[in-house]
Amino acid sequence: MTTAEATGRPVDRAAAVLVCPSCRVSLDGSYTCALCGTRGHRVGGQLRFAGFADAELRDDPLNRIKERVKRSFGPVYPLAIQLVSPVLLRRFIRPFLASFDLDRDLVADLGSGTNRYDPRVLCVDGGTYANVDIVGDLRTLPIGDGALAGIVSVAVLEHVPDPQAHVEEMWRVLRPGGRVLCYVPFMQPFHASPYDYQRYTQAGMKTLFGRFDVLSVRVGAGPTSAMLWTLQEWLALLLSFGSRRLYRGLIPLMWLLSPVKFLDVLLARHPSAAVAASGFVVEARKPPEARP
Repeated sequence: MTTAEATGRPVDRAAAVLVCPSCRVSLDGSYTCALCGTRGHRVGGQLRFAGFADAELRDDPLNRIKERVKRSFGPVYPLAIQLVSPVLLRRFIRPFLASFDLDRDLVADLGSGTNRYDPRVLCVDGGTYANVDIVGDLRTLPIGDGALAGIVSVAVLEHVPDPQAHVEEMWRVLRPGGRVLCYVPFMQPFHASPYDYQRYTQAGMKTLFGRFDVLSVRVGAGPTSAMLWTLQEWLALLLSFGSRRLYRGLIPLMWLLSPVKFLDVLLARHPSAAVAASGFVVEARKPPEARP
């Protein structure tokens, strides 16, 4: 990568590796595929190919609230969630990013939402949040084979019906020797964003990334987080006396219990924490000799 490429915005740095998400032919300057006619369009610093329709984001009542809050709070939303969420994520994202030269290595956050961990990380999501660089379908990325040095995926794969397809796409866009860091919940209540489909055990994560060299699978959020979120939902159900409207009103009140999650500072380190963990994080590498 040249110095000029290294100092630009992530979406500009990715310009040389953009391809048609349908047939993977290189795109011209207008982000148009000469073979099939698929076209992206630039809106400020954001390149849009596809993404969630507004109706999808409105289907689930709780997700409607979440989307409204995301767009209202913008870049402050991740901090707000850290404060009120019952889940205490362990520190794994920034150490992973620190292992790359982000001025030269192209690293993408797939399913970034409103997060931006570093201004040099390429943010890709199905929503048109202000921080997102590329809006599109994570199963058909407009990124060339072997173009990425690293991938971050946090709390995404539980929200898709075909996680293996997403993992295969990660494999395709990673260069040989490239690494992926992926967090997926194990013991958490249902939470649509805009959908929610599955959970994974420690062994399940190894199987999901079986094509990769799995470097580690560790507790990403501990047992207290698992217990607390379930307790909050249980209390809201119990005290709502069968009323869906009252249940929704009680959920924010349950957030007052969220400071209990800090017990996971200790409990997540327990050698048996994996049996009741809230979620796991896998770090995996595409073998250096691998082909797309």
